[in-house]
Amino acid sequence: MSPNLSSTSLQFVFTCPLLAGMHARPASHFATLANSFISECTLTNLRNNNEGNAKSVLSIISLDIRQGDNCLVQINGADEQFGYTSLRNFTEHVLPTCDVPLAKSPSTKPFSLPRILQQVGVACYSGSAASPGVGRGKVVFLNSVSLSHAAISHDATDPKEELQRLKRALRNVRDNIREELTRSGSQTRDVLQAELALLDDVLFAERLAHQVNNDKSAAQAVLETGKFFADLLRHSDSEYIRERAADVEEIAAHLLSEICGKDLPKTVITLHEPSVVVADTLAPRQFLKLDRHFLKGIVLEYAGANSHALILARSYGVPAVVGVKHTKSLLSTGQAIVVDANRGLLFPELLPAVERFYAREVRTLSRQTEILKASASSPAITRDGINLDVGANASAQDEAILAFGNGADGIGLFRTEMLFMEARPPSEKEQVAVYEQVLKAASGKPVIIRTFDLGGDKAVPYLGLAPEENPFLGLRGVRLYATQRDLLQVQLRAILRASVFGDVHILIPMVSCLEEVLAFKQQLKAAKEDLRSQNTVFREDIPIGIMLEVPAAAFSLYQLRNEVDFFSVGTNDLAQYFFAADRGNPNVSKLSNQSSPSFIRLLKRIIDEVGAADKWVGICGDMASDAKYLPLFLGLGLDEISLPVVNIPKIKSIVRTYSASACRSLVDEMLLSSDADINHLLASAEQTCSSHPLLSEELMILDSDSNNKEEAMQEFIDLLRNAGRTSDPEKLEEALWSRELVYSTGLGFGFATPHCKTDAINASSIIVLKFTQPIDWGAVDALGVRMVIGMAARATQNGGNHMQVFSVLARKLMTDDFRKQLLAIDDSATLLSYLSEQLNLGLK
Repeated sequence: MSPNLSSTSLQFVFTCPLLAGMHARPASHFATLANSFISECTLTNLRNNNEGNAKSVLSIISLDIRQGDNCLVQINGADEQFGYTSLRNFTEHVLPTCDVPLAKSPSTKPFSLPRILQQVGVACYSGSAASPGVGRGKVVFLNSVSLSHAAISHDATDPKEELQRLKRALRNVRDNIREELTRSGSQTRDVLQAELALLDDVLFAERLAHQVNNDKSAAQAVLETGKFFADLLRHSDSEYIRERAADVEEIAAHLLSEICGKDLPKTVITLHEPSVVVADTLAPRQFLKLDRHFLKGIVLEYAGANSHALILARSYGVPAVVGVKHTKSLLSTGQAIVVDANRGLLFPELLPAVERFYAREVRTLSRQTEILKASASSPAITRDGINLDVGANASAQDEAILAFGNGADGIGLFRTEMLFMEARPPSEKEQVAVYEQVLKAASGKPVIIRTFDLGGDKAVPYLGLAPEENPFLGLRGVRLYATQRDLLQVQLRAILRASVFGDVHILIPMVSCLEEVLAFKQQLKAAKEDLRSQNTVFREDIPIGIMLEVPAAAFSLYQLRNEVDFFSVGTNDLAQYFFAADRGNPNVSKLSNQSSPSFIRLLKRIIDEVGAADKWVGICGDMASDAKYLPLFLGLGLDEISLPVVNIPKIKSIVRTYSASACRSLVDEMLLSSDADINHLLASAEQTCSSHPLLSEELMILDSDSNNKEEAMQEFIDLLRNAGRTSDPEKLEEALWSRELVYSTGLGFGFATPHCKTDAINASSIIVLKFTQPIDWGAVDALGVRMVIGMAARATQNGGNHMQVFSVLARKLMTDDFRKQLLAIDDSATLLSYLSEQLNLGLK
């Protein structure tokens, strides 16, 4: 705790606006700013009267500040006025933007076994689904990181030597984390930055030094300091704060391994085969050290949804179940188990029914991925031949690699400011290494690198920026470049040097006027001349573009389009400035409505003016990743959208279902509509502007190995899920079985026609299954069913002839020749053609 400040200190009260409370990310920003001035600073949570040192992340987190809590900030010292202004600006303008959606705690509602497994009566243990997926492997137990297990030497030498040993360990661990940061994706980066914040915490450092000065060895100092802060956090009422105790212990363990030259016993393991890691808890660095090629699942006895290890598990797609008690007595090393992290179940025995069900489940999930990825590398072309490039937002090499594996047409936005969010700016060499890796991963596809966009909500101490009344309208983006010439020159030289490795584009952030573009081009010219003088090779013809975030720039396009090669619309800031409504302020954020007719008119003006000059325009804001806006983008004539990596295959598949001409008509209607009407038009666009054929090859399986009706119905549902035609498979299953349990849809003659009407699907569909062996369907003639032709019709779909088609099908199935022909065809393309002709579907 910090000392009490005098009554003459400057102070103010703010209300925490963050849904997730003052968690690690905003706490680290607050502490970083508080450490930029020398005055003492305290932060008090007025709800519980807990007071802490505002320069310490650990201290701030331990205050348990929740949304709506009133907090008192007190500053006292030589530069208190500077500190007061800085922190007040931060709490008013920056803090509201620091929120991140924390995961919900895993559901504790009773689980239900799948219908097929209920009939067999298999044994299983229940927990809570924490990271979705299904994994199968052999049990590997892993010790949790616990400082109580640490065996260290208690022999201290001279305090000065111990202090030097401690400083070396801190420096080495810090350097290791920073090196990992340069190649990490966004989720991993957030976790590593939280570790850095703890490592640099002032209270953590003070207590370490105090222990050494009291004749403790460096290892003892780390051990006791780690235990002290972990215990402090572990006794919090907040689940999120309790989870941070594991992070403190892991940082302490990392320091101990540096000092002692060895890890804590059995906290690091090497996987040699498909494995499920079982532990009481799991620390983030433990997760990162596991070979993800062999890591098929995680089972934890204790963990909250926002454990950093689980955040990483979700990021890397590793199935995880938490809350399974007594695993050490229930399971044994090497035991083969199945983890169902979609339902929160663990199966300790691989009974034939379990193996079969989950083999089919894994196959279904693999098919879903394969269907999307098979076409992800193909262009996103509408039904009437209009191409929409789909790029990725990235800020690290691993994100870029994943992006191109997911079919990205390029990197639409490579954020470089993440490289600058450390205690010092990155060197030219460090930047070249990062850009080179990303360009090589692109293999000739375009990579748009945005020059550093600092200031506003991304202030860094080494810039020495003076406090501003409203930093979002102050020195940020390109406006910084005049005073940060050296920093920009280093970055431009790095981009130029890396340009030989691929198709690089340079994007200028926060442009307001022509003069800023001209000044930037002079800076780029200077960087080129510098490299030429050193005989350094680079590409001369690098395209330059600007971010359209400031409305003034949108009304200066007649000048700007003559000076740049492309434009990228940052819809988040553009909407904020256009509506004069802070998107981080819950009182006014709803005014920043991107579905408003006025905002759509602004986008249309931008796209039309840029297009008139035959220049390229894309969108890289949050709007780009929301599928509901796709008809708007297609109707406006946008060239490109850039979005998070994981969304790319799905978005590309949806684009292909739309008609651009129908979308253009929709936009014309939007421009004359109210906000409410526009939202209705967007919601109904899937029916009015897109088209899914009733039947396609992806809705057929002609070699189904289903053994019974339950498995066949599951396969029926899986086909619709794989094709992206249902987002609620459980509701679809309920609709199918509610009809099937009343009467069997087995028509006789070896055919069945299961069907339902439900809005759990987004397009009416015909599904075809042909079985390798007849299965019992309870048909009227008691014969086994060899083929299923079923339908799922959308309940609220207007128009369409799907029910007439199904009626024709039912009549045709009474014809012996039709049935024989269906059973004789053994490839999906031929069957599609035959059914299309017989049912008058027309091939699409």
